Amino acid sequence: MRRIGPWPLLILLLCTPVVARAQSPVVISAAPDKVAVTLYRDADRGENAIDRNNPGAFALVAETRRVMLPPGPVVIRFEGVASGIVPQSAILFGAPPRERNRDAALLSQKGLVDAFTGQRVILRRTDPATGRTVEESATVRSAADRLVVTTPRGVEALYCSGLRQTLLYPEAPPTLSARPVLTMTTKDQPGGWATITLAYIATGFDWDATYVGTLAPDGQSLSLLGWLTLASADDTSFPDATAAAVAGRVQRSPDSRDDTGARAHQEARYLNRFSDCWPADTTSDIGHPAPPPPAPVAMMVAGEDIVVTAQRREMALSAPAAPVVVARAENLGDLKLYRIPVPVTVAARSQKQVAFLIKQKVMGSLIYRSQMIWDEPDDPRMLFRFRNRVADGLGDPLPAGRAVLYQDSPWGRMYVGESATGDKAVDEDVEWPFAQASNLTLEQEQRKEGERVLRHRLIVRNANPFAVRFEMDFPQNGGRIFDGFGGRVTDKPGKKVWAMTVPANGEVRLRFRSTERED
Repeated sequence: MRRIGPWPLLILLLCTPVVARAQSPVVISAAPDKVAVTLYRDADRGENAIDRNNPGAFALVAETRRVMLPPGPVVIRFEGVASGIVPQSAILFGAPPRERNRDAALLSQKGLVDAFTGQRVILRRTDPATGRTVEESATVRSAADRLVVTTPRGVEALYCSGLRQTLLYPEAPPTLSARPVLTMTTKDQPGGWATITLAYIATGFDWDATYVGTLAPDGQSLSLLGWLTLASADDTSFPDATAAAVAGRVQRSPDSRDDTGARAHQEARYLNRFSDCWPADTTSDIGHPAPPPPAPVAMMVAGEDIVVTAQRREMALSAPAAPVVVARAENLGDLKLYRIPVPVTVAARSQKQVAFLIKQKVMGSLIYRSQMIWDEPDDPRMLFRFRNRVADGLGDPLPAGRAVLYQDSPWGRMYVGESATGDKAVDEDVEWPFAQASNLTLEQEQRKEGERVLRHRLIVRNANPFAVRFEMDFPQNGGRIFDGFGGRVTDKPGKKVWAMTVPANGEVRLRFRSTERED
């Protein structure tokens, strides 16, 4: 018998605890007990609408979970996290973390094929000769670009014959998860029941503000209702969540813009079936590629049909009911946080609207405005102008979004137009251009003086049975210099403004001069 010396034995004893420590117990947390979702707006989107398929901002998700931890280092498996999680942003409170990993192996069609590559499965398909459904043994060979299997008939590329083909697997591999998973390994800890909080950033979220205003018949005020539109393209739903939205521009590092989690989840769900199908069928039977599948119904229909019943029409023409739930505004440094006071469900791949602003009467004025473009006025537009102050019925910060305007009439509330709007602070002037003017026209006469000088006479005619306020903007940084005005003008940043009240069924005139700038 060969004798073992003391040194190999000592090495064996020293290595044994290392192996034990490497196999830390796994604790599974299936779902959070409480969750808070705070959405941020995509500041680079400007005044454009939210991209529903790919929102460009993010959310801060805080999940509170109660778990039973054995003593020592533990691997906590957090199931049901957001699929767009940015793993490097994850922070664990309530247990000392040591390392973290995002599990991208999802229970999906591609995940099953990858897990069973090189193994036997059952291929169920329609026999092209008899039309009957048959089953036979197959071995998965490759799934990189095409799903290739080996059968008694030879090597085949599946889904290329145009007939029904399905792979049947003996079981779901334990390495695949039905939901997104983040695992975190703790340091040595005493064990017992622990309340832990997992906070992380997730991409694929965005929000916007929508303002619904109803102009008074005289155009000198409007009632205003503001809505928060919360958008999620994530595959995880957060029921009964504490939801909030943050208004303002937030500085983001490249790490917080990492969409690796969302991209990995998307790739795990995608199995290319319909490209590279030539040659098709088996190695001894060259067929024709199957036609591509029809586009999903959601892709074929650009928008939903809207059916207005008599009941809905009556509701549309009546005054809107006041929302029951209204988000509350709070200060967050220089930002503004709108917190929804009741739990809501931030559902997967959906949008939710919650009111955040209700003002019964905001004082302002209806303005008709035009602007000189080179040496010609553009078509006049209608806008509603007001000052965001308490004295005029408002005095709250207005996040960027869109404004939809209606006006009361003998037939009810009628749609008159909409406008994009940026972030507006308190005590700032707000202008919402919403429609082309139809009852106010401009006529201009020109007379040339020399090579670069023009004399202008502008006639503004009002066909309305009431007087209107009209403004003409003269840019000061363009290719022409405007001066010699026959009426009073006001200097404003980058322009001169001629403002005048045009009487009902009347007209006003203005004379001025324009000179082409020298190069």
